[in-house]
Amino acid sequence: MKHSLTKLFSLKRGAMRGAFLMALAGIGFAGAAQAAPIHVTDGLFGLEEWTVSATNGAPARSTVSSASFNVGSPGGTRFYVEQSTGGAPGSTLGHTLNLMYDLGSFKPGGTAGLFTDVFFQNGADDYVVHITESGIQAFEKDHDVRSPVDAAGGFDLSSPVWSLLDADELALAKFHAGASIGSSPNYADPHLIIEFDLSIDTTAGASPFAALAPDGLYKTDPAFWSGSVGGAGRPTIVVGSAIFTLTSNGAVTVIPVIGPGGLPVLQAIPEPGTLLLLGAGLLGLIGANRRRL
Repeated sequence: MKHSLTKLFSLKRGAMRGAFLMALAGIGFAGAAQAAPIHVTDGLFGLEEWTVSATNGAPARSTVSSASFNVGSPGGTRFYVEQSTGGAPGSTLGHTLNLMYDLGSFKPGGTAGLFTDVFFQNGADDYVVHITESGIQAFEKDHDVRSPVDAAGGFDLSSPVWSLLDADELALAKFHAGASIGSSPNYADPHLIIEFDLSIDTTAGASPFAALAPDGLYKTDPAFWSGSVGGAGRPTIVVGSAIFTLTSNGAVTVIPVIGPGGLPVLQAIPEPGTLLLLGAGLLGLIGANRRRL
């Protein structure tokens, strides 16, 4: 399974203008399965990271969850998610949440200038990680305030409801991203593949003072996630939306959220807690092509 070198998205570590790392072709995990698969956020569809084989797109382990969405064509996009520690999945709460977006409907030739927005709820706050060729910018706002939408149908990140994360928050979050063009077990034709990860706060319940010194940004409570792709002069297309629940045994439960027309939605209704979101997700199961082991 070959992938081409891409300059679609870069990585920034630590601070907004931190070190630069591009998604590279030719590295990853093609070949024999490894006893201990390792996640590398390089934008490649690493088979030992995610799936059973080069011809089977089913999740490789019970700790990998996956869902597909009818974007561009039936089942035209799919994402995978798993916890890991040091890149390796385990049987306890991990320190990193790894995601991969396998975007079969996004073919080479029209990918120049694209951006990806990864949106997620995190307790009382919402975050958007905006990934472009220039690097990563991360924004946050209060969850009770709905984000304005721009003319292309994506987040209006120029709105004053959003604020940029500072250097300390970015260092805690440890955002990484990578992208490439290649084939996958789900889609034979070359297409866009995006990977993203961030840190998990494992200190919940550890002590009364744990909240004062978290070891990661993302909390383990059920939360809404979405991914969208757009660019200058293009409409923004939502490629997936779901409720994630992280469990202490290393698994991630995924409930797809489906909106009008059977498509994923950009953002969640701003309500405290997650009951409304869970209801939306359960209704979405009627129209979702969901696979989770």
